[in-house]
Amino acid sequence: MTTVLQFAILGLGIGTAYTLLAQGLLLIYRGSGVINFAHGAVAMLAAYLYWQFRVGWGWDVVPAAAVTVLVGAGLGLAIYHLVMRPLGRASALARVICTLGLFMLLQGVALLIWGPFPRTLDSDLPTSLLTVGGVQIGTDKVVLLLIAVVLTAVLWSVSRWTAVGLAIRANAENPRAAATLGWSPHLLGGLTWGLGWGLAAVAGILIAPLVGVTVDAMPLLVIPVLAAALIGRLSSFWLTLAGAMVIGVLQSLVGRYVDFVPGAMQAVPFLVILAVLVLRRQGVPSRTSGAQNLPALGTGRIRWVWVAGLVVVGALMLAVGLEESLVIALGVTLSWGIVLLSVVALLGYTGQLSLAQFALGGVAALVAGRLVADLGLPFLLAVVLASVAVLAVGLLFALPALRTRGIDLAIVTLGLGATVASLVFTNGALTGGFDGTPVGAQSLFGIDFDTIFYPRRWALLILVAFTVCAIVVANVRRGSSGRRMIAVRTNERAAAALGIDVLRVKLFAFGFAAVIAGIGGILVAFRNPTILYSEFDPFQSILAVGYGFIGGIGFLGGGVLGGTLVTGGFGTWLIHQFAPDASPAWLSTIAGLVVVLFALLHPDGIAGAQVHQFQQLVARFGRGRARAAVPDADEPPEADRPKPEITPAVLDVTDVVVRFGGVTAVSGAALRVEPGRIVGLIGPNGAGKTTMIDAVTGFVRPATGKIMLAGEDVTGWPVHRRTRAGLSRSFQALELFESSTVRENLAVASDPAGTATYLTDLVAPRRNPLTPAALAAVRELGLGDCLDVTVASLPYGRRRLVAIARAMAGGPSVLLLDEPAAGLDSAETAELARALRRLVDSWTIGVLVVEHDMPFVMSLCDEIVVLNFGHQIARGTPNEVRADADVLAAYLGEEHLDGAGNTAEDGGPTDRTPAPPRLPATAGEER
Repeated sequence: MTTVLQFAILGLGIGTAYTLLAQGLLLIYRGSGVINFAHGAVAMLAAYLYWQFRVGWGWDVVPAAAVTVLVGAGLGLAIYHLVMRPLGRASALARVICTLGLFMLLQGVALLIWGPFPRTLDSDLPTSLLTVGGVQIGTDKVVLLLIAVVLTAVLWSVSRWTAVGLAIRANAENPRAAATLGWSPHLLGGLTWGLGWGLAAVAGILIAPLVGVTVDAMPLLVIPVLAAALIGRLSSFWLTLAGAMVIGVLQSLVGRYVDFVPGAMQAVPFLVILAVLVLRRQGVPSRTSGAQNLPALGTGRIRWVWVAGLVVVGALMLAVGLEESLVIALGVTLSWGIVLLSVVALLGYTGQLSLAQFALGGVAALVAGRLVADLGLPFLLAVVLASVAVLAVGLLFALPALRTRGIDLAIVTLGLGATVASLVFTNGALTGGFDGTPVGAQSLFGIDFDTIFYPRRWALLILVAFTVCAIVVANVRRGSSGRRMIAVRTNERAAAALGIDVLRVKLFAFGFAAVIAGIGGILVAFRNPTILYSEFDPFQSILAVGYGFIGGIGFLGGGVLGGTLVTGGFGTWLIHQFAPDASPAWLSTIAGLVVVLFALLHPDGIAGAQVHQFQQLVARFGRGRARAAVPDADEPPEADRPKPEITPAVLDVTDVVVRFGGVTAVSGAALRVEPGRIVGLIGPNGAGKTTMIDAVTGFVRPATGKIMLAGEDVTGWPVHRRTRAGLSRSFQALELFESSTVRENLAVASDPAGTATYLTDLVAPRRNPLTPAALAAVRELGLGDCLDVTVASLPYGRRRLVAIARAMAGGPSVLLLDEPAAGLDSAETAELARALRRLVDSWTIGVLVVEHDMPFVMSLCDEIVVLNFGHQIARGTPNEVRADADVLAAYLGEEHLDGAGNTAEDGGPTDRTPAPPRLPATAGEER
């Protein structure tokens, strides 16, 4: 028992170190909404600075500590105003990647100044021992604990009792609301970034004697720090303190009693992160001001003549035209480029930020290496088997993505990559010990690919592998699976409403990217006769995302362009041509700086910038040329137009109750939508109309009630399954894929269901034409002239029509429209009513319409259901509803129900008795 207490108390020491770092990270998040992945790197830089002042220059404690903390705080303030403030309108992805760029930059600066060797720093705190009940406690640990508790108490008191603290809390909840109260979000953001980096500097000074001053290990302290902050829900200083202490104690005890598992102690933070994010079922909220701009995407179109020409020229240059040192560098660039293609597929196309791609490459290299070294398998067979193995591991890596996304996923995968590195890559029993895995020279089809004697052959093999992988990724981009991935990237809610199984898409994306990363990892590892797994440390996965971002995460060319920056690649060769003695750290430093600059100036990367310039040139030189109208390839002649194949179905909803906590949003509502009929769902703002549609389509689970479609109970079905069964909807907030064209929006809804396309798209993507239902919707809604126009460039009224057309593109049996006439003028509204009536009569579908435009509803609908505060108060024909006393009472002060658009203030023809106070109105329907 004494031993357990002894190690638990030792764990409290490291727990206090985590506390100091975590409180600074928490402060930054509360002030600006940014998770600073560079927080550990800030502590590392501060530790080196303090070492320089104290040991290198002989300064006293006070001036050395004061200058270090001031430098840290000043850098934090500068970073906020120069970098994070301009990124306020950027996507959460761009801001996270920017902090990864800062991680790379700070680590590169430390390498340039102090080199890769660790430094030792003695504690300036008293180090005598106290004995309590047979347990020895270091005085420095007690002091650290007191500092952590006092710091937490001060931060909590300031946050709770001072005007500035309350303003920071308000800004964390709603920056705009805080601004209306006179508090500048930028003032608060700058303050928290300055204080947060200052606290990181304090933490670096205090924990350096405990963990050592190292350029590799200290930046990765961000993993346990994130775990502690997540326990505190990124809001509570006291819970963060408790979480840091628990993690420290657990690591100490695991290190003592689970020492038979190498790296088990380093796995503790990841397990805590996973447990918190998955079991809590609540992610990290991201805050942005205004609309977010996602990185642009390439088309994936393959111009075979260009591809063949580039491959032939590249092969000739690698074979005979270039010096051997450049050939080796290009081989490294291309092998990394394959790994970066996995980043393009996963992050660029699907929006899943994984910081473990190089760990997957290392897993594949380990499997292939052991198969070659132990079983003597041929290289190609080993690659195939390793790809199968890494596919399985990639699917395991995808499991957290099924419950988390965005920042959460980045945190989980960073911890997962670090755990794999500590449990697997440092395990001598698996890797072959300190000497690594000897694999020797490889051959393929009888050709010797010895990387020492035949580096040109190895480079040619990598060129072929890169070309094949790039073509496969391009095929996926152009196929149905690529459209599904992009839909999930843009809006998971809208993707599910179009019948896309979001979970299946994520599994495919992770598995596909894992295989690509595995192939790249094998080629990176096998360039040496012995595989050294230090090449697959967690920092390499961060570099992979950074390099991919620089190259362009939405473009195939981003892989090879980003690969030029890797150590030993083309960038290294180029630098050595001008500065032969230059440190490799220059490349990491430059890359980190470029990531930050690209996040600010051009988040589409080098490839995106090149595509943009090319488009400008085409537009400039093509200006003034007459262009002949080209008929839509999807649109057949009128005589040959197929009629949409619609399966008539009845939607029957009975006794639906929806509760959010203690609030009942819908109580006992019922409706029936039959083929060929239009049912209106109306009610004052906040009546529960949108919640009713959400319950019918599966976005919220009703507490009680039954939802029947075509005689089948679909109450427990997921959203995508209901859509594929014929239940489609539009959204009040549109939720279109804004960066895609109108045609691409409709194509997503037109793609057939099934999993076969995930395999066929790899080799032969088929361009599925728009369905007859989509083409009919385009004609009826007048969208034929904007099919190839991006949705974001359309006026709001036309975007509303695109949303309706997309909901109709799948040929649904029942169509649910949430405020379809919002934003349309009177002429557009009248035309929409006529179009809907024609479609209902010709397709024999049922339509449920939620709308506030009473003339529109009364003139269009065959039946109307009225909700008020979640309760159904009327159901009948328009005339019956218009005359219902309860409806009149609910709508007193709202639009009159005579179909002429008169209001109570207009003095309509119906006499009214005094009614309850006016129902509160909001910009959008409250749930």
